[in-house]
Amino acid sequence: MRIKSAETTQAIGTGNLVILGGSGDVSQRLIRLLAAHAEWKIWSVSRRGPAVDTTHPNVAAITLDVASPEAANSLPEGAIFVNLTEATPPELVATILARGGIVLDTSASPDYVDDQNRVAVGKTGRLITGVGTAPGLSTLMGADLARDGRVRTLRIGLELGMGRHFGQAAAEWFFRALGKPYDDPATGRATFPGTNPWRFKFAPTETPRMALDIGFPDAGIFPDGREESVRHYLAVDPRLVTRLIAATQRLGFGRWMARHSIRLTRLSRWLPQIGPTRTRIAAVAFDRDGKEIASHLFEGGDQADLTASMILLTVESICSSDAGQEGGNSIVDHLDLAQAVRGLARHFPETLSINTITRQSPN
Repeated sequence: MRIKSAETTQAIGTGNLVILGGSGDVSQRLIRLLAAHAEWKIWSVSRRGPAVDTTHPNVAAITLDVASPEAANSLPEGAIFVNLTEATPPELVATILARGGIVLDTSASPDYVDDQNRVAVGKTGRLITGVGTAPGLSTLMGADLARDGRVRTLRIGLELGMGRHFGQAAAEWFFRALGKPYDDPATGRATFPGTNPWRFKFAPTETPRMALDIGFPDAGIFPDGREESVRHYLAVDPRLVTRLIAATQRLGFGRWMARHSIRLTRLSRWLPQIGPTRTRIAAVAFDRDGKEIASHLFEGGDQADLTASMILLTVESICSSDAGQEGGNSIVDHLDLAQAVRGLARHFPETLSINTITRQSPN
């Protein structure tokens, strides 16, 4: 039965916010951020049933399989939807957009993002992709560097600390991604993750650390019409773990890990929590000759906390803007790097830092 209530008829920004994948790690943190805002009715949607604190008067839980053909009939209309799960089929997103809803998508899988963008064409609602830490904050860092017309290549590295166990969705994505070929931006050929690693300085005074090449969405980083390339990389801290993963990739275990992603995710929860609980991003810009021009280095806390805060900042930007962009767009259409850093600093004043390093003087 389709939900129709007083809340569902309110304007965007003072009505319903629906979280698809509501039992996950990021969802719990996002709900905590939003629960104090009485103007929102927060719907947590999950196949597993309630996993949230529903004692808050503005939080409700729905047990629902979003892959069901009838799922749309159980969701409120005229809402902002936060999609935290790739189990959400593009057909459901298309229905939400056709009803004029707004969908914020956090996925880091390029194929899934492409599918979402395809169904957004011609719809009256809005699909906003790359709303999170990576992609999301990393996208804004790359886009800020790409404003320099000399930039031809960007390398963006993400390092995740293992100071706590990752959420189930993030861990499963990690293992699946290791076995999924991506299109190399330089050659256009299908390439396995780890084939072309790169070393990043994630801090100004630190020695470079290995990161493994991997497929990531890059929509919105370069302005339309510029034929440039973006390469993405992933590392974990301690760095020894990155080296071990690189070795397994060289031995051809990537496809095996992808097939057993659920089992490996369960097993990973028995591993010791080692390393710091932090997230670091390095975005490095190069000119046509391969010379480094500048870089942005970001360091913050837990990735799930950062993603929840980036979602909140995007929602606030949508609600404070009169712009009604239809169809598919990305986070760069709603936030810039300076806005994101200011917003994150409000939530994490003691753990967040960003450095900009210029290697060459402008021409």
